[in-house]
Amino acid sequence: MSTPELRKKLIARIHATTDVKLLREVERMLKDAGREIAPFITTPGQKKAIAKSRAALKRGRIRDAKEGDEAVREWLGK
Repeated sequence: MSTPELRKKLIARIHATTDVKLLREVERMLKDAGREIAPFITTPGQKKAIAKSRAALKRGRIRDAKEGDEAVREWLGK
């Protein structure tokens, strides 16, 4: 489907909908579409913690997902 065809199809569906939540979400998505997402900048301490966790993984120290998520939050100070 070409871009003009897709655009026409979407506009027709937008005109036909009565779902206010859907319309608000489409509007939000279109508004945010042009914005650039700022990269996540890590501090030297966070980089060190990430390197430590990668080294632990290579040594076979594996945690389940919940434990890992908790450890990452702790290491990143979040």
